[in-house]
Amino acid sequence: MVGAGEAITAELLCQRPGNTTARDYERLFTSPEVERWLRPDPLPPFNCADLERMARRDLAHWNRYGYGPWVVREREGGAFVGRGGLAWAMVAGRREVELPWAVMPEFQNRGYATEMAAAAITAAREVGLERVVSLTLPENFASRRVMEKSGLTLVGEIDHVGLPHVLYELDL
Repeated sequence: MVGAGEAITAELLCQRPGNTTARDYERLFTSPEVERWLRPDPLPPFNCADLERMARRDLAHWNRYGYGPWVVREREGGAFVGRGGLAWAMVAGRREVELPWAVMPEFQNRGYATEMAAAAITAAREVGLERVVSLTLPENFASRRVMEKSGLTLVGEIDHVGLPHVLYELDL
């Protein structure tokens, strides 16, 4: 059973953060395959305190807005897949609702990020948002493909966290 702002897709359970979120995030965000896109040089790698703060921020987001970043698990078996959903963020000097996603390496290339993005877009419409954005490093072609398959349009290059990124958007 899922609550408001959560989702069940063909393969995934997309739920609000819980008691094991920080541990799950540690496994996800410290894996080299994920970290290379989310914490490239010169950014410092994530540490345990960063990921505990992220888990607390994600839960606080839910408490404030009634939706937020998801902890994503497989429907069959409940294995931790990654993080997705919706998150308010500063993007190019503006407050925007971002579609964040990160997928555990062993679950990559299965269409899960695209499934997360589609579910997040549906959730955004359900809560009455008018627009969502997504951004990534220019050379992250896998994420760019997810954005394009999800209906987002390339806006252009921006500076984000001191690094060049590409920004995509979707008016809902």
